[in-house]
Amino acid sequence: MVVQSRRRLIRQTLTELEGRFPAMCGGDEARRERTAEDLAHLVDFLATALYMDDATVFTDFLDWTAGVLSARGVPPHSLVAGLDILAGQVHDFPRGLRMVRDGAAHLAGLSGPLVPGTAA
Repeated sequence: MVVQSRRRLIRQTLTELEGRFPAMCGGDEARRERTAEDLAHLVDFLATALYMDDATVFTDFLDWTAGVLSARGVPPHSLVAGLDILAGQVHDFPRGLRMVRDGAAHLAGLSGPLVPGTAA
């Protein structure tokens, strides 16, 4: 389901992110492209984790992505917002929904800086 719906999931999640957080995606085309690429990777890793039936594939990717976002000056909690939106897109797919929700809970539970030398 995730693989077949990949483009729709990315497009709808990006559109809703832009609506909820205009500053995060808007402003310049480069920022929007990076956000779309991040969402594409997120969906790809979700599909891989589901295929492998291994949630750590997804949570490890989320940890890495949170660090990259932090290094870019993007609050890592914005990733949780994207996951919340994605959860609404996969609500009819219980395994996918559970993995997305668990990923959001995992990120919300992180404490301390995600990149050494930065504030949380």
